[in-house]
Amino acid sequence: MNCKKLALRHELETGYKELVAQIAKTALSFMSKNNISLTPRNFEEWFYVICKAKEENHLLTPKNLQVLYEKYFKDIPMLEEIQEIREISFDLKHLAIGSEEALERFEHNLTSHDLYIQESIQAIDQNDIQKIESLKLKIKDLEEENKKLRKFLEENRRRLEFIEEKFNEQKKEAEHDSLTGLLNRRSFDKDIQKLHDSGLPYALLMCDIDNFKHINDTYGHLVGDQVLKEVGEILTTYVRKGTRSYRYGGEEFIILLPNADERAAKVVGERLREVIENRNLHINSVHINCTASFGGTRKRDGEEPQDVIKRADKALYEAKRSGKNRVVIYE
Repeated sequence: MNCKKLALRHELETGYKELVAQIAKTALSFMSKNNISLTPRNFEEWFYVICKAKEENHLLTPKNLQVLYEKYFKDIPMLEEIQEIREISFDLKHLAIGSEEALERFEHNLTSHDLYIQESIQAIDQNDIQKIESLKLKIKDLEEENKKLRKFLEENRRRLEFIEEKFNEQKKEAEHDSLTGLLNRRSFDKDIQKLHDSGLPYALLMCDIDNFKHINDTYGHLVGDQVLKEVGEILTTYVRKGTRSYRYGGEEFIILLPNADERAAKVVGERLREVIENRNLHINSVHINCTASFGGTRKRDGEEPQDVIKRADKALYEAKRSGKNRVVIYE
């Protein structure tokens, strides 16, 4: 069986439904007992670990599962340090526990219902009117309880949808810059490390808005913020698919180009520079033309991400020092 597909699949063939339910129940129980935050991402990972453990006939001991988890997910950064994510995890944990208890109660009621039906058949055969009436009341009580359980599970389903939406919002906020909408430095650090670990070639462009302090001092920070938004929009719109743009800090941005060299970085840098130079900004009746400088490079063999960033930063400094509104690429 393909555990990754099982973890991600929404509709299952008949033969897999029981297996998925069993793995999910084991995962929820293990996570609750070991105080693992019940975020959707964590649940998906532990579902996968337990599925693989079953597939490979490992004992489902905490130690074995931790070893498997380290094997598959040790390098994946978590979001648990963010307060909002902890709150969502807390809500989700209580929701999962409540739903699990409701489902167990359903199973118990179904068993009881079957027993009552068998007893009713016997009572009818024996013409035991008193017992039939007693069983009718018991079955009615079961139906009422099941009705409440169905209502409870439906409410939990709606709560789960709300929690999922809230989680996705917080995840987006954790990864994106709130002003420009670009990915933030945290995302850049994660993405460049992931790209480095993959062994794929890549190029890097650093961008800095020219004379941004003068814009802020002359027109105010609200206008400065609008300029940052405009540049962010350009860095999102005028790059190819697969290229990602980030707000690195202040008026500085970074563009990460997978499977690219210094020539590609030069082409992208010049295109972005020209778009920014020719974009006429009308902000609060203020007419502004701004420019940006770019410095870029490619990853060399044996380099770490910080080496590439440092060289791109030097290229950016050279672009600013030699007149601004230009692209300088170091090999």
